[in-house]
Amino acid sequence: MSPTEPSPTIQGLANSITAFYPRIDDIATIHVDGPTAHVVTYGKPTGPTVAEYPAGAELPGFNKPGETAIRAIVGKNAYDIYKLVESNRLLRLRINASALLPADEISPGYFVGLSLDDIKLFTSGANEASRLSAATSLSASNPGQPLHLTLGRRFSLGELMPPRLIAPLMLGLAALVWLVVGYRNARQERHRQERRAALLEQEARLAHAGRVNALGEMASGIAHELAQPVAALLSQSQAARRALVIQDNDILLQALDANVREAKRAGDILGRMRAYISGAKARIEMVALADALTDAVRLVEADLVQRSIALNIAISDRSCMVAIDVISFQQVIHNLIRNAVEALFGRPEPRINLWTGSEGQDVIIAVADNGPGIDVAALDRIFEPFFTTKPDGMGLGLPLCARLIEKMNGTIEARNDDGGCFIIRLPSGGAQ
Repeated sequence: MSPTEPSPTIQGLANSITAFYPRIDDIATIHVDGPTAHVVTYGKPTGPTVAEYPAGAELPGFNKPGETAIRAIVGKNAYDIYKLVESNRLLRLRINASALLPADEISPGYFVGLSLDDIKLFTSGANEASRLSAATSLSASNPGQPLHLTLGRRFSLGELMPPRLIAPLMLGLAALVWLVVGYRNARQERHRQERRAALLEQEARLAHAGRVNALGEMASGIAHELAQPVAALLSQSQAARRALVIQDNDILLQALDANVREAKRAGDILGRMRAYISGAKARIEMVALADALTDAVRLVEADLVQRSIALNIAISDRSCMVAIDVISFQQVIHNLIRNAVEALFGRPEPRINLWTGSEGQDVIIAVADNGPGIDVAALDRIFEPFFTTKPDGMGLGLPLCARLIEKMNGTIEARNDDGGCFIIRLPSGGAQ
């Protein structure tokens, strides 16, 4: 360290050192004078340069002369080595990190990096590592210069997976995928068939349970319906007996004809009952809508009279024909009227309205009451199996009604219209 600077002696020495060690960019002396550091840089061809910096920004912290410190220069591919010569004078060597390794001799595909205290000094070659790469690292054993070297190689996909190996591998993979997909599809198809079979079985049980459940409710109506032909048979038989006594053949013939009609009527009632209970296959036939509704209402007339419930029937076109399963249709009408009866319990002036109309090519049959209506939260689920709003209900009646109407190519919906209202739509069969 020269007492007078810039020093030609130090400049000559620095030129010799930088010529022999190209990795050393320059040598500098630093004199700390209070808050200011006077820096004289040597070893440049243009001669020494003088600069001043705040002492805290330029100098590392030292405790005693002879200590050394190292500091990386971010963004300049270099680092500095400091040594405290006296309490206020330091020596600094600036090292060009990129000159430490022969970067121009790195083979294509390889990459090399040098860092100091986790600060990257420079990288060269194939840049950063990637997923298709392998690398190794080495740390310098000198604690005064804790450099960390990383060396690696990037691989192409062709190197890792040669075509002669890829083809058999891809064929094997394709075969495996085909087998897995086929197995999965087979399992899914089997599960679909099992679910379909379970649903069909559940539908059959649902229909039978609905019929059995409604059987008790229909008993009083059926008894009333059968009571009429039986009473007529008794009356006509008594008239025939009197006609036989007085030998009036005309009255006798009329009485016997009436007995035949009433016996057929009773047989039809029992036939419908037997088919309903056994779940006979639907028999679609073209019938007059007015007649089908009249026969359905007869089953509930006695109960409505007993409960003082008014039934208003308005049929817009008595010549209208519909293609229906008569027994199933009457079962639906009966269920809807029975539901309306339960909704009217305790209501003042209870009333049920049964009316028909047309909408485009469809025939509309509506069953409405002046009860409290249907809970809005239940409207979307009212036709779901086993969903019910009744304390003792099974949730089978309305789903069964929907299923039966669907078999006749119709639809049924529920809504609130000054009370509960069910709308049935069936394809029109024209006029009689």
